[in-house]
Amino acid sequence: MKGSNKYGWKSFLPALFMLSCLFMTVVSVQAQTPVSEAQQNYNWKSTDEAKGILKSHVEMLNQQMPGYTQGTPLYDNALRRVAYFKAIVYEIDRGETVPKSLENALPAAATLGYTKEASYTSKVVLRALHEEARVMLVN
Repeated sequence: MKGSNKYGWKSFLPALFMLSCLFMTVVSVQAQTPVSEAQQNYNWKSTDEAKGILKSHVEMLNQQMPGYTQGTPLYDNALRRVAYFKAIVYEIDRGETVPKSLENALPAAATLGYTKEASYTSKVVLRALHEEARVMLVN
């Protein structure tokens, strides 16, 4: 037993040296901050136009939903879009700009109109929904 720990902590010195060299040579990475919709130079529709477009999409989706089976992904996606579009209109009515309304309304889409827990919808789906609304509301 006496010979098994012959070098003690000294055997770790080369590994410790290599590890400290690794940390010293790491280049600092600066994250890019995403540019918000308000900072990008989109030609947004007026608030009245945006509300009209969103309301007509909500009406169309509400007419289609009785044909969907409740609880299916198709039904949930339609419900998510209705909740998101209504929340955007609500945000516009509160006085927000169109791009800010798209951002503020995302929790309504994430929770299917505040009926499910907040983590229900994936970020990928939310980004796609946000992009869909942006395309609709830009000239």
